[in-house]
Amino acid sequence: MAESSRQSASFLPALAATFLGAVYMVFFLAVESQWEIFGLLVGAGLAMYLLRRFKVLQIVGQSAKDHSMAFAAAVVGATMAISLYFYDDNFVLFLVATVLVYILTCLGLNIQFGFVGVVNFAGASFFGVGCYTAAILTKHSATPHILVLLLGGLAAAAVGFIVLVPVLKTRGHYGALVTIAFALLFKTFLEVNDTLGGPQGLKCGGLNLFGWDVNQDIVIGSFEGSFYLGYIAVALALCVLGFLVNAWGAVSFKRGPPFDRFFDTWLVP
Repeated sequence: MAESSRQSASFLPALAATFLGAVYMVFFLAVESQWEIFGLLVGAGLAMYLLRRFKVLQIVGQSAKDHSMAFAAAVVGATMAISLYFYDDNFVLFLVATVLVYILTCLGLNIQFGFVGVVNFAGASFFGVGCYTAAILTKHSATPHILVLLLGGLAAAAVGFIVLVPVLKTRGHYGALVTIAFALLFKTFLEVNDTLGGPQGLKCGGLNLFGWDVNQDIVIGSFEGSFYLGYIAVALALCVLGFLVNAWGAVSFKRGPPFDRFFDTWLVP
């Protein structure tokens, strides 16, 4: 009753935190001196301590929780603004695109750790399965790249499912040991396999979506931006989709079926 009668928090704290976070990231990505980077890290740590000490973070967290969709839109907008600020800096945009890819990977771990409670140390290996599947299809087939993105994810999910089924049938720390063994085997397999490029990896062509060559610089009138902006747009769209899947998974696990029946039948020992 008390929970339902509580008034919704204002969205301004979450919006202000998003804005300040974006400004901080601009400064962090723009500086080059090691001492400047060290100072920014120390300053961020001190600021977080003070904000937590005076319970400002609780206010921001409640604001973001009460306005989750608006907060998500603000974060997406901040990411786009940071990318456009460094529109012609290939290195910075490469870092932003890489971070977005790893965020998408971590969303998969969130399902495993957060929803299912699986201790999995082979997440990077499943990520590698998807990457190599996409690279092979791009290099050796005429599969449309939009399908390549889908098939890479499906391949990673399929291998992950095959490995994690016996893991969830074990007890204690033995399941974690199985994932560690798979990660070591997969790493060794890639290093000794010359067909897949060995330790140097497999080089493939650029992304092409519906006739749009993502490897080409973006030119709109007088605006000339790095081609990495295209990769950031694709990665950001996949991150949004990943967050939606996570949100759907959270709601489904709270409700029970169909996940409860599936895990009780096939995965729980």
